[in-house]
Amino acid sequence: MERTPDGLQATQLGNSAFLALIGGYLDGFTYVGHGHVFANAMTGNVVLLGVNLVTSSWHQGLRHLLPIITFFLGISAAKAVGLGAQRKVIRYPYLTVLAVEICVLLGLSFLPGTTPDFWITTSIAFASSMQVETFREVNGHAFNTTFTTGNLRTLSENLFDWFFAGHTEEARKRMWDFFVICLAFFLGAAGGGFGTLHLGNRALWVDVLLLVFVLLRLLPKRGQEAVHA
Repeated sequence: MERTPDGLQATQLGNSAFLALIGGYLDGFTYVGHGHVFANAMTGNVVLLGVNLVTSSWHQGLRHLLPIITFFLGISAAKAVGLGAQRKVIRYPYLTVLAVEICVLLGLSFLPGTTPDFWITTSIAFASSMQVETFREVNGHAFNTTFTTGNLRTLSENLFDWFFAGHTEEARKRMWDFFVICLAFFLGAAGGGFGTLHLGNRALWVDVLLLVFVLLRLLPKRGQEAVHA
């Protein structure tokens, strides 16, 4: 783990792939099990909100509006954690964000299946937005852990560079990084949908375990401010 010049967190490929897996899993979980709402993909929610509004499906539109609102709140919360770190109140902001996400998902996993969907989708949108605001670089390049459009664009750019602009080592490395991240997100989405069908809200235990694993990998060693993983 490294701190970038603007205070954000840069992870190497291993942890970045796990975070993308976690993000994809949550989208699969909420889409399959909780009203076809995306926990992370706000583009999809904005599109569906607009479609529902023009088709007079107000009650359907509300399902997509609430996650968008809590996404804003989660981004603000992550910024507040970063501000606390700058003021020496919070020593390791990225660990704090992961701990909050673990607590939120663990609490949601024990809710009964009759719980209204909006409680689950909005809570996950809040936790996920804290993650996407905090972890934003892989090996020095911008990426997203909870949605994949930008990652696919970067992968496509480097595929082009590799084939048509010379087989450079930089293009190869970036192509591999973003291929792994996009694949992890896809596998996470598939796993989230599958787990929800068979385990209901208990499927979130998988993501909780993955988050704990990432948190342990990022724990600073004695005498170090951060770790490389």
